[in-house]
Amino acid sequence: MEKLLLIGLPQTEEVEKVAKKLRIRTVQVLPSQYTQSVGMLAGYASAVATAKMEAEEFIPEEGLLVMCGLKNAHMNKLLEELRHNGLQIPYKAVLTTTNLTWNALQLAYELKKEHKAMHGQEN
Repeated sequence: MEKLLLIGLPQTEEVEKVAKKLRIRTVQVLPSQYTQSVGMLAGYASAVATAKMEAEEFIPEEGLLVMCGLKNAHMNKLLEELRHNGLQIPYKAVLTTTNLTWNALQLAYELKKEHKAMHGQEN
């Protein structure tokens, strides 16, 4: 099933409107759930979190958007609609077999590291 995990997104309502238009289910992840695996949050009961993050790790103020089970064409349409609606979400990920067992904090850490590398910033 196609769904979006909304982790700490300040513009949750706007993203939910776009998702509803495209018939994509949304799951709003609460801070109390940040230590659960993203796979479990997406509905994969066997995806237990393996990463243990330090207390200083945090979800960026821009939040995270995790796309789960979207076909490429539907993902492209979602990204286009987000842009069209002025929703800039710098930290986006696709649920994969690699990040399935990461918790939201580990995913945020990896996305921030990747974002810095892509924009020529030091880690």
